[in-house]
Amino acid sequence: MRVTLKPFGPVDAAVLEHLRRELGIFGSVEVAPEATVPPNAYDPKRRQYRAAQFLDASRDEPGDRVLAITAEDLYADNLNFVFGYASIRDRYAVISTARLHDAKPSRYLERALKEAVHEIGHTLGLEHDPDPACVMHFSNRLADTDRKGTAFCRRCQGTVTFTLKHLGR
Repeated sequence: MRVTLKPFGPVDAAVLEHLRRELGIFGSVEVAPEATVPPNAYDPKRRQYRAAQFLDASRDEPGDRVLAITAEDLYADNLNFVFGYASIRDRYAVISTARLHDAKPSRYLERALKEAVHEIGHTLGLEHDPDPACVMHFSNRLADTDRKGTAFCRRCQGTVTFTLKHLGR
């Protein structure tokens, strides 16, 4: 599988490099040129960006999966904010680093990786998992992200393996 990382606006180079290296578990990973943040994504009342607009803005990118990355604060319908957002029926996802920062750079990078793997998992057909250690567990706050691992539980890994096999990857 080929994963394309698509930065929207300035994104920390350390995050891009960490994700490029670590997401190799899915196959080849390429970093696309930076694009401007979609202007139609901004909601001035909320002072946040609509996550779904980043998926729409990623549609022309090549790759079996496209992960948009932004430093902007994202939200989705009925949620105050999201760390990431994906389409289960499509190949597009987005993560935001806006709420992932930490005094320890290694924790910041690990949080970004967990959210990236989680959102790519959605594009492979996975839903949220009840196991708080599984990367597919829903993160309502940073403590949830910090508690879970970077790996899929056995059940989710089985689905990922099946999906990747049927994608011919």
